[in-house]
Amino acid sequence: MDEGQRKFLEKTRASLEGGCNVTIVAFGDSITAGYCVRRGFPSFWKEFLGEKYPEAVVEMINSGTSGDTSMDGLARLDWSVLSYEPDLVTINFGINDCVLGLGLEEFEMNFVEMVRRIRSGPDSEILLLSSQPLETPPYDRMVLDYYQAVHRVAKEMDVGFVNVYGAWMRAVNAGTPLGRLILSGLDHPNEAGYKIIAEELMRLF
Repeated sequence: MDEGQRKFLEKTRASLEGGCNVTIVAFGDSITAGYCVRRGFPSFWKEFLGEKYPEAVVEMINSGTSGDTSMDGLARLDWSVLSYEPDLVTINFGINDCVLGLGLEEFEMNFVEMVRRIRSGPDSEILLLSSQPLETPPYDRMVLDYYQAVHRVAKEMDVGFVNVYGAWMRAVNAGTPLGRLILSGLDHPNEAGYKIIAEELMRLF
């Protein structure tokens, strides 16, 4: 995955390597916001980028809002993302859409529209993210359809895709119990789970 996806970040990587100021907006729901933890993935990611590119100045804006669906995201795109004119945007919605019953077709169209509006505005580089596995098996199966829809939009719109679900499953298959990565009973990542997301993002840098 990495080489194919790296092409979507050429401008951002060049700016980081050149020691420039880089603005990144992490846009999404509670998975981006960092529900009930001290540090979510944007915090770890900023730290890792700082270690790798000490000359660059990274401004990491967390525009995650707990409970948001892709429809809510679309409604606040202007002030949550476009107003910052970011170099890079990560977009991460899906679990709330699934649980609240927003149809897959509408979900996909919302993602397409977000990408279109970012392109016609600040023309930031874009990474679409899936989310982690869920502990409740029926929901885990359902949410996979939404993650696959995110991947489809990434291919269709020619933007980057980060397979967070796949990264977590690699950790689980290597022997880390899923319960060690999530907040008990909350189906949200703990800090160890968030670190996996940040490490997966760093594979593109």
